[in-house]
Amino acid sequence: YKFATLTIIGQNTPIVLGIEPVREASTWEGDASRVPSHSKADLVRRLLSQAQQHVEIHKLFADAEFDAKEVRDVIDRHDITYLIPKSIYPADIDRIERVEEHPLADVAVERAVRLSVNGRSHELSFMYVPSTEEDGKYAVFTTNRDVTPDQAMGLTTQYSQRWQIESEYKTIKHHFLPTAASTDYRVRLLYFTLGVVMYNVWRLTNLLLREA
Repeated sequence: YKFATLTIIGQNTPIVLGIEPVREASTWEGDASRVPSHSKADLVRRLLSQAQQHVEIHKLFADAEFDAKEVRDVIDRHDITYLIPKSIYPADIDRIERVEEHPLADVAVERAVRLSVNGRSHELSFMYVPSTEEDGKYAVFTTNRDVTPDQAMGLTTQYSQRWQIESEYKTIKHHFLPTAASTDYRVRLLYFTLGVVMYNVWRLTNLLLREA
């Protein structure tokens, strides 16, 4: 039972703006498994459609789960700046080693990388920055902005604010998600949606009281 969400982070008050069920075909579903899985790009497209009914989105930080060129294309089509972690491949390891050997710099940016999807293309930057999770390790991020090494550090520092979303999920799970023994996906989706709505009400109430 997987669900994708889009959350706005502001004033230390995460608010969930969109929910989408994630369908992944499984053999145990019998005939239902013939229905194609949801692509990550379609999930992001629908989440953005929901969220943009409420707010203007200028910058989107996606989880590593959404590391896909189709996802990057969808976000760029919406004229939104994205920041998405990238899986590390041998070519990335070579670049990371060159950064580690540099006497002064600890950040590198590969600019003007062309990404093409279904005949459409846009330029992105690869950013190689020290990992905030593992000492001595590096992380690779992608963005559709043309950034300098100094800007790369500022952008990836903003990405760390996503920790609030991890706390959000824990709070929903432990305090707002009704207990369910049902294996019916529709029931699970309903309960998760109710849990998110109650979480949003709690967050908004705290925000209003704090402002008052």
